[in-house]
Amino acid sequence: MPDSNPSLTHVRTALFVDFDNIYLGLQREDPMAAEQFATDPTRWLLWLQDKLPHQEGDGRRRKILFRRCYLNPSQFGRFRPYFTRSAIEVVDCPPLTSGGKTSADIHMVMDILDTLSHPTRFDEFILLSGDADFTPVLLRLSKHDRRSAILAIGPASVAYKAACDLLIDQDTFLEEAIGATPSTTTRAAAGQPSNSAMSDLLTKIADKVYERASTSGELVATELPPIFREFSEFTSSNNWLGFNSLRNMTTAVVSMRRDLTMIDGDPWRVGLLAEGEEPVEAPEVGQEHGRMAPSPRFLTPADRHRLIEEILTHVRSVVESSDAAVPMARAAQMVISRFGEQVLATRWAGAGTFRDLLEGRENPGFAISALKPGYIYDPARHQLPIDGRPEELVGDPQLNALAYRVHQLTDTPYLTRGDYARVFRLTAEEVNQHGYFLTRTSKAVRDRCIEEGSPIARASVNFILRGITFGGHRFGQNGPEEPLELASCFFRNVVSLCDSAGIELDSGERETLGDWILGELRAEEGIPAEPSEAGDEAEAVPVGAHEPEP
Repeated sequence: MPDSNPSLTHVRTALFVDFDNIYLGLQREDPMAAEQFATDPTRWLLWLQDKLPHQEGDGRRRKILFRRCYLNPSQFGRFRPYFTRSAIEVVDCPPLTSGGKTSADIHMVMDILDTLSHPTRFDEFILLSGDADFTPVLLRLSKHDRRSAILAIGPASVAYKAACDLLIDQDTFLEEAIGATPSTTTRAAAGQPSNSAMSDLLTKIADKVYERASTSGELVATELPPIFREFSEFTSSNNWLGFNSLRNMTTAVVSMRRDLTMIDGDPWRVGLLAEGEEPVEAPEVGQEHGRMAPSPRFLTPADRHRLIEEILTHVRSVVESSDAAVPMARAAQMVISRFGEQVLATRWAGAGTFRDLLEGRENPGFAISALKPGYIYDPARHQLPIDGRPEELVGDPQLNALAYRVHQLTDTPYLTRGDYARVFRLTAEEVNQHGYFLTRTSKAVRDRCIEEGSPIARASVNFILRGITFGGHRFGQNGPEEPLELASCFFRNVVSLCDSAGIELDSGERETLGDWILGELRAEEGIPAEPSEAGDEAEAVPVGAHEPEP
């Protein structure tokens, strides 16, 4: 009889590796990562055991008690010793058809079901496979109150991802578990020589960034270029003051003040540090540490109360005199203009940020929205702007409805036509200049989109890059990359995703879909729409294919 009592010290885990699916998926996107996965399983095995969060949240450590890998010996037998040396049992799954189809999925399903009745009650099942055929077995595990985690390389069906308890992030697995990051980057790093004039300019910019960030406590990356352009020394021809990228320049700016810090995210941000709080690491840009920020001016309780009341009164008058909701950043600038440097010198009367000052008072006489970038308004007179969907799509109801339905059912990024064109154009430029390496390319394209004012998430860039490869393209193998060619490959894969998700597209809808993804690039090159393009091109790799072609 299985042991129904959970362990008090660890989470009992069973691991099942669909080697062919993971290896071929990685090989298509990043051959170096594929080799590291196949030849150093101990590294990612320890990461799964020690670093991957588990759902219990009770402090117990994961212990992988059952380890089994399924591979095609005729094609990948050379990797067997690496897995056996890591104490992973290897199950041979030779081809059974002339097309090379193996029975790995059937073996895995039978073993998973057998493991359900194992004398050791396993709490968690980890499947390394993007094969959507495993969806029913994940649902079976859920019915038996077992937790499941999956790793899918490339696109995976929405149903497959919904059936598991934890979807292992592919980028995190590549970078942390496999260590698939280039040892050096071809992109220039921040290396601006130290000089007095540059330091003074960076300090002035840092002060302005602090002033703007004090509104809500942080600034997203796309809010920084307009601030930089307020300084005449910053022009489009000086290559980010010689730092080569927005992020490098921002790192230099942040190093000028100890109360500013870089915050990783998607997109990354610049935030404020609380008084006495130290940054995680000090950037090295001409000096080891930025200058100390001035200590906040001391206020007596009476002075602090009076300043807060004066600020609130002024904000109420701003709201009352406005015909629309007032952006929080604009209101903050109006307060600074009205009350002078004492606002920043006292760190907003001790509140820390403008938003904290407003929210610290009950019934201030106006409402504060939670939407970014934040609005102050009178609910009786003002209507908040509609946030959440790109304006360009909202302007075309037919395109908007189809694009949002495709996004919901296939995870295709819900971007504007212009943003899609930007991603394809910057991807072509990046690969042509620096070659293709998935993790590096996706970061570089994401950062260059931010530099152009589009905060496109890295997850969206990754989805597009993988969609291009699933659409039949191989980066760097057929001469210089062309944006429209990349877009066409991605479009073919989106059509395939729609077919897999049960979205039946008629000719008009396919034309609309093509206009969404390809329209901007076609217009730039003066090419008319081609409704039949998706049907005439080579078929894309279907989602969740068990054994994609190498």
